[in-house]
Amino acid sequence: MELTVEAELSTAARKTVAVERCDGYQPDGIRKALHNVLEPFGGMKAIVKPRQRVLLKPNLLSAKAPPRAITTHPNLVEAVINEVRKAGGEPFIGDSPGGAVRGIKRVWQNTGMEEMAGRANVELVNFEASGSKGIRFGRYSFFISKPVLEADIIINLPKLKTHTLTLFTCAIKNMFGVIPGFRKGELHKLFPGPVEFAEMLVHLYKLVTPSFTIVDAIQAMEGNGPSSGSPHDLGLILAGDDAVAIDSIAAGIIGFPEGAIDTTRIAAGMGLGQGGVERLNVVGSGVGVRPDRFKLPSNRGLRLLPRPLARMVAPFVWVRPRIDPARCTGCGFCAESCPVEAISKDGPVYVIDHKKCVTCLCCHELCPESSIDITMSRLARFFT
Repeated sequence: MELTVEAELSTAARKTVAVERCDGYQPDGIRKALHNVLEPFGGMKAIVKPRQRVLLKPNLLSAKAPPRAITTHPNLVEAVINEVRKAGGEPFIGDSPGGAVRGIKRVWQNTGMEEMAGRANVELVNFEASGSKGIRFGRYSFFISKPVLEADIIINLPKLKTHTLTLFTCAIKNMFGVIPGFRKGELHKLFPGPVEFAEMLVHLYKLVTPSFTIVDAIQAMEGNGPSSGSPHDLGLILAGDDAVAIDSIAAGIIGFPEGAIDTTRIAAGMGLGQGGVERLNVVGSGVGVRPDRFKLPSNRGLRLLPRPLARMVAPFVWVRPRIDPARCTGCGFCAESCPVEAISKDGPVYVIDHKKCVTCLCCHELCPESSIDITMSRLARFFT
């Protein structure tokens, strides 16, 4: 007798995603919510074994304070540290922030990680100074930070945010930080389009797959993230051992239709996880929570156009970054971060050469002053 997909799933173990309410970053509230979100998986002791060296990989995009909702909150990281230690593991924290080229210490300080690490007596590892190993993986060449490869397991600690290039950043996208320094810029240059960039991210995730993911969605970012959007109090923590499943649920919570996120769709198609919401076992006090009027990226409509139509109107539909001279402080970080050297100084401020620009939006993502806007043609605005 032939089984339907639904019947097959009912007889097999569905992937579980836990969604737990957490109203703020008070340590007691986080501690309770974290305990509850780990419980369906057997707690941290089912994830971490004694004496394992455990890499905690937060999102530390830039040297901004926790209330900006750009980075994973240090109080959540500290709560995970405590759980790892209770399980007998040896935690350390590592990432490759966008601002690391100007000094990783500034990132540690401004994000609150340095103060927390001192309090928790945990090591902060500088991926830029730790060396990397080149790995050929299919058609991709990745340089992975050595501490990532040397860790016994990785616990992924992403921040739930919108993203102007990938529409959304959470579990899969957060693993891009295992690549140190300007190596990330090289990949943006090689794979500037949204779909090809997503394919690269998925292959990186396949190469470096975290054992478990815990998402900081207590305060998410809406609008034109991942750094120029606005904080949105979502009040949730998500967890699971399948990053594809977690991204499926997280994207749906903030209002993306199923199939809209390239990384999720591609990863599910490659068999790296369960992408269909109907195939998942979603549990916890946060099930059913939906935010009121969560703002998605302004360019999302263009990304959701059918490909034949998108190719037809492409000459008349464009999205470009534009530096606002009134807000630009002339720091030059956009020029340092541009993988194709399309940004140069013009008097006291910087300008973008759109003939060179590949619209990777790294400048928009990393500008410390949020002085780079997303501009669109008239027809592009029609589709958004």
